[in-house]
Order: sequence, then structure tokens, then C-alpha cells
Amino acid sequence: MSSADPPVTRLPLTLTTSPRLDASLHQGWEAWSTVVRNLGASATALWLSQRAGDGDLLAALVPAVAAVLAAEGADEEVESRIELAELAEAVDDLVAETCWDGVLVVARAVGDGDALAEATNRLATIAEADGDVLTAAERHIAFLNWRREPDSSSDSDAVATSFEEIVRLAEHDRNPKAAAIYTFRYASFTRLVDREDVRVVVGDWEADGSPYEAWQ
Repeated sequence: MSSADPPVTRLPLTLTTSPRLDASLHQGWEAWSTVVRNLGASATALWLSQRAGDGDLLAALVPAVAAVLAAEGADEEVESRIELAELAEAVDDLVAETCWDGVLVVARAVGDGDALAEATNRLATIAEADGDVLTAAERHIAFLNWRREPDSSSDSDAVATSFEEIVRLAEHDRNPKAAAIYTFRYASFTRLVDREDVRVVVGDWEADGSPYEAWQ
């Protein structure tokens, strides 16, 4: 090559230990977890640590993935998926989102309001960090709609947090109408809290059973 030739830019190679895990990750928790189950804890943990570019994560990831695969009963399933999702946040947003969606799936199935609220908060944070304010709000709205179902229960603080976040996100999205609507709904809920109404911890607190909706 002569001195007149332009310099050659060498792009770093992006390697993966499992193309199957890469592909399934874009299909959601169910597809990804099926591949994880087929490959096993060690291979999955290696893929996660490689994707994170942090070999030190491997020691924590192997038992975390193994716990998800070996979980028996609702409590173990919820606990193990939360542990894996927390570790996944050190990998990247897509992996973290997928794993927190896995928490949502099992939390909804067993009616674990605390786990559902935690997953909702984490997923909304990821969406907002990615610049998707509406999706972040929709995560909280989905939680409130679940919480309003007849047998759904959670701490009233979890409901309050979602209301506050929806109002904040609506204001951030420059939608004063949506902010006003959810501020009014939050105020109504707060009055029930002050009266120690049972509906603040279980069932629907609204007279109108129509589900909450996000703004467009």
C-alpha cells in the first residue's frame, strides 16, 4: 500500500457464543427462555457475560440462570427471575427488558403485586432511558389496570408510585390533558387511602370499570 492510499479502518469483530440466544432475544421472554432451557445454565451465563464484555459476571450468572431453570413453585420462580433480571441490567437494555418481562409473566400468573410493581418500575425506567416516554407510561398504566382487576392486590404505595410516574411522564411528553386526567384520578385514589378504604389494596377503586388508556 502506498502512502497515498487511504488508511484502512478495521472494525472490531462482534462475536457471540450463541446465535440462537441472540435471535431469540428479539422474540421475547418465552422464546428466549426456551433456548436458555435447551442450552443450560453454563452456556447461557457465558453468552451473557460475553455480551456484557465482563468476564467477572460469569461467577454470579451461572447460579442465577441455574436457579431460574430449577425453580419449583411460585415463590422460587419469582425470586429467581428477579435475581437474574437484576444481573441482566449489567449486560444491556434488551437483555434486561427481556428478563424483567419474564418477571412480569410469572408475577401476573401468581398475583404477586410486589414483584409486578418492581418489574413495572424497572421496565419503565429502561423505556424512558431509551427515549420512549409513552412506552414507559404504558408500563405503569398496565400495572394500574392489572391492579384494578377484582382479585388483584398490592401495597397502596405501588399504586401511588405508578400514578406519580404517569403524571410526570405526561408532563415530560408535553401532554397537559393526560397529566390533568391522571392527577385527578390520583387525587381520588388518595382520598380513599385517607379513608382506609379496602379498595386501595385490593380490587377496583374506580366507579367506572373502563380500563385506563395512554395518550396518543
